[in-house]
Amino acid sequence: MKVYDEAGQLLTSAPDLAKGWLEHTQRLVQSHPAQVEQSHVEVMPDTNGLRHLVIDQPARCAWDEYEAAQVYHPYTPEEQAEHDKPDLEERVAVAESALLELMLRGVADV
Repeated sequence: MKVYDEAGQLLTSAPDLAKGWLEHTQRLVQSHPAQVEQSHVEVMPDTNGLRHLVIDQPARCAWDEYEAAQVYHPYTPEEQAEHDKPDLEERVAVAESALLELMLRGVADV
């Protein structure tokens, strides 16, 4: 799947997901115009001039062709600060190691 920046430029290297996020979207590849039916009349053999309509190209509505893509959005400074905050598990681990260190110091003092 192709990845584009916010300006619509194709990214040649993998984006840094620690500094931004990816949006799943669709990009317009090509618009196809409507087509008018093209036909002609033919005389049927051995029918005394009876004619029938032959459709060479059927009518077709206009349609758009899309591709699945991703758009890379870099974090704003506020989002980056929020993203860099330690989560609950990291905070518990820091508190746990601080408690262990205090306990070990207390045991060493005895």
